[in-house]
Amino acid sequence: MDRTSLIKGHLEMCVLAILSHGKSYGYEIMKELEKHRLKLKGVGSIYPILSKLKDQGWVTDTRELSESGKARVYYEITPSGDLFLDKKIQEWQELQQDIRSLLSSNVQRMADGVEQESQRS
Repeated sequence: MDRTSLIKGHLEMCVLAILSHGKSYGYEIMKELEKHRLKLKGVGSIYPILSKLKDQGWVTDTRELSESGKARVYYEITPSGDLFLDKKIQEWQELQQDIRSLLSSNVQRMADGVEQESQRS
């Protein structure tokens, strides 16, 4: 599985995490993802994700005038979006712990193999 596939499976959680810090518009959200090396390249646009989050009731959107006078759509997390984000973070932490546990046994096995190899030499 490549990095893009891994990111794609967690974008909703990442977008909600960004919005938990305050309202934002699509381009700003994409820039924040990129700042954390979570580029959408190969995944598509941010807008289908925001639309899905809105359909689920996890974000709301409002149209506001920007400083340049252009209308922008700002997205904001809802209370149910906050609850969903908390649940996803908990699931993510549990998954990380399970993977670390599994991999640590492999790391130990590899270390034991290297030790045995050096003893044979």
